[in-house]
Amino acid sequence: MPHGAEEGRGARLNTRERIEQVADLPPALAAVLGIFAIALLVGVVWGLLRLPDHTRLRSPEARERAQRRKESQKRQQKLRSRREALQRRADRR
Repeated sequence: MPHGAEEGRGARLNTRERIEQVADLPPALAAVLGIFAIALLVGVVWGLLRLPDHTRLRSPEARERAQRRKESQKRQQKLRSRREALQRRADRR
């Protein structure tokens, strides 16, 4: 019967047994595995950082629309704040 089968988990190893297996490796092999794991992590992070910026507008038309929308929102905000100020002034009278 395989190790761990009596617990109904088949031949799977639990975390402690895996750690013990890695601890039993020769130091050079453990170092190579550690370096490989770190390189894999660095590669994933580098790959994620190199992804294209999906928030950047590609076409000039889209940039112009975004600029007009931003300016329009600024104007609307100024109008809204002026209207609110006039309303507050009217309420005081």
